[in-house]
Amino acid sequence: MVAFNLITGFLGSGKTTLLSNLLNELSAQKRIAVIQNEFAPSGIDGKELQQKNDDFKLVEINNGSVFCVCQLNNFVQNMKTLIEDYQPEIIFLEASGLADPISVIELLQTDILKDIVTLDKIISLVDAPNFFKGLKGLVRFKHQIMVADKVIINKMDLADDNVESIKSELKTLNPYAEIISTSYGKVDWNSLTIDQGNKSEAAQQYIGQESEGRPEIKACVLRTHEKISEVGLKLFVSELMKSCPRVKGYLNLNDGRIMSVHTVYDKVDFVILENYAGPSELIAFGDNLMVTDLRKMFKKLTENLTL
Repeated sequence: MVAFNLITGFLGSGKTTLLSNLLNELSAQKRIAVIQNEFAPSGIDGKELQQKNDDFKLVEINNGSVFCVCQLNNFVQNMKTLIEDYQPEIIFLEASGLADPISVIELLQTDILKDIVTLDKIISLVDAPNFFKGLKGLVRFKHQIMVADKVIINKMDLADDNVESIKSELKTLNPYAEIISTSYGKVDWNSLTIDQGNKSEAAQQYIGQESEGRPEIKACVLRTHEKISEVGLKLFVSELMKSCPRVKGYLNLNDGRIMSVHTVYDKVDFVILENYAGPSELIAFGDNLMVTDLRKMFKKLTENLTL
């Protein structure tokens, strides 16, 4: 039986960073496969992982949550093929930040998977400085916490004095989960171990409850071979941040450099990359967001730096 580990967390909570740290710790010892799931038609987190460590098998399932009926058959068949072809010891599923994992138990109890996969642990990350913003927004954010075996309060370096309030709310949502506090997703594998008798205790309560479908927040992907100045890029991202709680991607600058972009609410990080090759690709999450608007805005900035 292959050990299946689910990593959830709202947009920008640090799932990919945690997974990268775990891969660095485990990939030399274990045969690992990673499934990355995104609501957008494309994902960029796999590229980020492979820049730091490529000693694992990557499968991407995009354009919908694996917990939705629309992706169920695709997920099951991908899992079956992955296990037959690669024979991993551990599978990590990094769920979309917009996923609702309330039905994770049923997902693994399908006829094809129930005898080849065992649920090892469910890990949910929360973003300390933005926890209550996310909590107000979507039921699926609560569901991510409610089914978890371990809840990681991440970005403690950015937290204010409301950490005890966060812990209290987490315990209300899920009294079964152990709470771990950290920064930069730094949690070692042993700290995530679950006692055999306590596995999936929280998730078992919700057997029979269906996951929510697509959220109102839209994920739009901009892909382009056009290059932009650093000033133009920062204007572009600044404009998106007014209505998008999360923006991430890789952009080719017109001076030959490549810059990664990560925003979470009002925080933004720009980092120059050394080992990325490919077209510019950016994913923005927001209400009433249209890819045509992204393209128009980007084009204006590549031409004359005005919006």
